[in-house]
Amino acid sequence: MKFDNQDTVYGIHSLKLVLAVVVVVIILLMYLTSIPDFIENQLGISQNWVIAIIVLLYLMFFGYFIWMDAAFVSYNDEGNKLVIRTFKLRPWGGKKISMEIPHSEFYKYEIVSRWPKKQLHIWVKKGNQIMKYPPVSVVSLTAEQFQNMENSLKQLSKV
Repeated sequence: MKFDNQDTVYGIHSLKLVLAVVVVVIILLMYLTSIPDFIENQLGISQNWVIAIIVLLYLMFFGYFIWMDAAFVSYNDEGNKLVIRTFKLRPWGGKKISMEIPHSEFYKYEIVSRWPKKQLHIWVKKGNQIMKYPPVSVVSLTAEQFQNMENSLKQLSKV
């Protein structure tokens, strides 16, 4: 089985971009029109506070994806090895990780869910040693992709 969550990643990036444009347009409208006067008369909030609130809401939205550990995940168990490629959707520190695990060395897996994060932990057995790979964030997978991945890992698991 082979899949990736590229469509989800594109959707997240597109939404971030659209919202950034919307925030810039609102800020421009706040400086170029009489909207701030209307808002101040109706709500009693000054122009600077409205801009600060809008920017803060955008930053919270942006930060949510960092907090939940959203990541691109490519999964492939075809052939004689399991290949997982991933990178986190962060503006900085998005280290790319590629795991290529022969089916014969795959030992076990575990899904750890602590809201809002969901991580896949993989162990391999080489000789007498059992080693753990770095966790992979799987929170951005669709329900179907997650179920397919879990079914595949159950078949490979030796524990």
